[in-house]
Amino acid sequence: MTREKLLLLDFDGTLCLGDAPVLFYADRVDALLAERGLSGRFTDTSVHEIVTRAFAENSLLAPQIQYDDAGVPLTVGSEATHDDAKAHPVSWPLQDGYQLVQLLARQAGLTDADSGQSFRAARLDLLAHGLENTDVHAPSGAQELLAETRRRAVVVLVTNSPADAFEPWLTTLGLSDAFDLVINDARKPLGMPAALDRARAAGGGAGELVAPDQVLSAGDIWANDLEHVHALGGTTVLIDRFGTGLGTPDHRVQDFDAVARAIEAWSHSAATV
Repeated sequence: MTREKLLLLDFDGTLCLGDAPVLFYADRVDALLAERGLSGRFTDTSVHEIVTRAFAENSLLAPQIQYDDAGVPLTVGSEATHDDAKAHPVSWPLQDGYQLVQLLARQAGLTDADSGQSFRAARLDLLAHGLENTDVHAPSGAQELLAETRRRAVVVLVTNSPADAFEPWLTTLGLSDAFDLVINDARKPLGMPAALDRARAAGGGAGELVAPDQVLSAGDIWANDLEHVHALGGTTVLIDRFGTGLGTPDHRVQDFDAVARAIEAWSHSAATV
């Protein structure tokens, strides 16, 4: 049976929950700051401690962020032209803990290439530590939801996480067989158009692409996960954990239970407008 709908899903903060991945990333940044002699930027604290406090207070506006006279964080909008900066620009306003770590790292003197290397190293650290020994987990009911959705829609995972050693993550989350296609190293936001083209080609039949207005994308970063799909007329679901109010999603929700309800209603609706 031809499936005429396409469900795009983000990984971190959407299907992969828990704060450990961000905190391990912060640890790697802290270690690099110490190695470079830059730890003094955060007096009597660390990036790990700043992010831990931000999570506890449910606010990403850490007091350690430095701003210019216009109220814009220093270094935002002044990225270099190397690949990491172009693919993963420093974000503002912040929407998740990864973006907070990257901003703090940049303001302390690290480059976006440094941050990218720290992120990749932290993923390996987590595997060495054992994902089962952390708070990493999938949303309740995710496995069943995706299995049911695949009866009517192509389901594709699009993530910036490296492809190297990614399978253990899916295994730990119970999602190894949950997707028709997994796109790693997507380099969102700039890479999202190419990722969407690949995902659309994975559905339909006889070489046809899934129509843009038959796409639903769910994620926790408006620019990364949803903006491009929205511009093409697709449906978007934003998990706005920190209440940023950013973007214009069709559904703005606080948790995966609400995402599941939106996906179920969409997948059961007619595939044509």
